[in-house]
Amino acid sequence: MSITLIENLSKEFFFEIFEYLDGCEIYQAFSNLNYHFQQLINSLFLSLKFNFYRLTSDNVYTNTYKQLLFNNKHQILSFHITLPLEKDDFLSSFSIDSSFDHLESLIIIDISENILLSLLANLYSLSRLFSLTIDTQHRINDLSDIYRLIFTLPKLKYIKCSSEIYVTCDLLPMATNEQFSNIEYFIIEHPFAFKELCTLISYVPQLRHLTFSGLTDEDINIKVIKSITLSNLTRLYIQIDEISADKLEIFINKLNAKLKVLSLGCTSVDIDYLNANRWENFILNNLPQLENFYFTYHAYFGDDDIPSMYFGIRDQFISSFWLQRQWTLETEIEFDTVRYSIRPYKKRWYEYDKQHIIINQYSKSIRLIIKDVSPEKWFKTLSINQYIDHILTVTKIYHLEIQETICFSKLCEILYNLPELDTLRIHSLSFSKTDYLSDEELDNVIVLLSKNHITKLYFEKMNEIEEIYLLMLAFLHINYLQIKCVNYMEAELLVKFILTLMKNESYHLIRLLCFSIPTADDKMVRKLEAIINVKNLLWNCTIKRVVDNIYLYWK
Repeated sequence: MSITLIENLSKEFFFEIFEYLDGCEIYQAFSNLNYHFQQLINSLFLSLKFNFYRLTSDNVYTNTYKQLLFNNKHQILSFHITLPLEKDDFLSSFSIDSSFDHLESLIIIDISENILLSLLANLYSLSRLFSLTIDTQHRINDLSDIYRLIFTLPKLKYIKCSSEIYVTCDLLPMATNEQFSNIEYFIIEHPFAFKELCTLISYVPQLRHLTFSGLTDEDINIKVIKSITLSNLTRLYIQIDEISADKLEIFINKLNAKLKVLSLGCTSVDIDYLNANRWENFILNNLPQLENFYFTYHAYFGDDDIPSMYFGIRDQFISSFWLQRQWTLETEIEFDTVRYSIRPYKKRWYEYDKQHIIINQYSKSIRLIIKDVSPEKWFKTLSINQYIDHILTVTKIYHLEIQETICFSKLCEILYNLPELDTLRIHSLSFSKTDYLSDEELDNVIVLLSKNHITKLYFEKMNEIEEIYLLMLAFLHINYLQIKCVNYMEAELLVKFILTLMKNESYHLIRLLCFSIPTADDKMVRKLEAIINVKNLLWNCTIKRVVDNIYLYWK
């Protein structure tokens, strides 16, 4: 039988649609249609999600919510409350108590301290409240009472607490055996002190996942802080400022955890964070179960503020320890920052096919990404060379990506300082009137670049086809050239130009061309094959398409 009325569709169909809608939206759209939909909305099989933040001056929205909370509280699965200061009276008009017997997730944002404390006190009776998120923004300076009530909630497994201002928990004592919470996921996103962190985690011995940011240093002897056994803790995510590597090591050791994932973001003058041997010894001796390590260290530059240089042994991030785990160091230059990162290795643009390209040797995988090639635009006393020098005290660079337009002379300046490069990826070249090189300058550049060892080149945005000629002339050792094309016509033009040039300049070593085309398809492959054959441009050439990349390779 065909369905002619929308209400004849199955209730499961509507329940699936309602998964994507706010409870108030469901009520306003369907409650006044007919008896069928009214019954559907009130069904105990329908779980409602409430997102209470769109308050209007006429209180229509508020009144709808109050009606729903009175009639449908047994159906509420999650409740997200955001209240501006003048609307705090909304929560005082009702209470979240044991009658909300299906409530599993509660998010509370920007609520006054008195209202929040009253609300938390009533949550103890909830039988299914597993997740709680609180963002006090700038309202509350002391979270001692807030955390005290949170740790009493019997079913809670996940807690996230945030604030925009520095907060204290001084009035919260260390936990006793009778005060332990069942929380397994704890996310702290507010500025606070080291000793307060130790107090907070003393309440959560069942912790599996701990994230904290905003932790600040203080004049405290961390060695006197008692050890806390978190035997279930396997994931630790940290964002810290100006805390020494010594203190961080001591703190992690005091957790007595069996970490599998450690993620650390750090801004500190302590350059010892870049000591690879120290990290290797610490992990081997204290974190033998560690499977994934993520690390980011920020070094900030300024006219009157040059970060400390690393004077340890260089190139220690390519020892067998790092290579076996495929944890790779990457560096990045942007505005006033050099960013050092360690991440699990991921396949890169020049590793397209095991059959035709030797997959990257991890010992030479370290990459530099430059997002700002001219720091002198911002700082009178700085140049790109000072950023690069800071990096080169830590490691050699084998791969370079420049993510903004760069003039050719600036490119030469950068490459001069990076003699170990194997691959180069350029966004685009600039040739303004002031950037054009004289014949003599061009000769000097060609001599300079002819000494480089770059074998793979990716050019993302071509403005003039002569730029390709200049790059091929400058990088005589490249065997892989990849170019991003706007459309097929541009790719066809480049195929004719490059293969003709290679035919006339037999010394070129290119054996693989790649054209990245957003609309690439098999028809384009056949047309390129026909052009190559008709023009007799290349013998024994194989063309292959992988998604939006078209590869031409030959022996």
